[in-house]
Amino acid sequence: PLSLQPSPPLISRRVFRYSASTDKVTIHFINRDGEKRTAVAKQGESFLDVVLNQNLEIDGFGACEGTLACSTCHLIFDKEVFKKLGPIADEEMDMLDLAYGLSET
Repeated sequence: PLSLQPSPPLISRRVFRYSASTDKVTIHFINRDGEKRTAVAKQGESFLDVVLNQNLEIDGFGACEGTLACSTCHLIFDKEVFKKLGPIADEEMDMLDLAYGLSET
């Protein structure tokens, strides 16, 4: 499975894992205590949409409601997954410059 981590401290170092099927994606949100919440989302749906639409209570996640005005939704990918992603948009890069705990991926 693929591991994704948003930045601390607002999201308490939650780890995201997902596995894709044909048109649905299963996402496992795992907090630092090992508590797991599972959500099924449509492919292409953002993590913020999943958290909001399924009423997952993750403190601070998506504080700006997806307007690229904060960095609470930023994720950290495994290197092999990061290499498969498209280029980062200038708006994203500008916001990531402000992110706490930023990594190369």
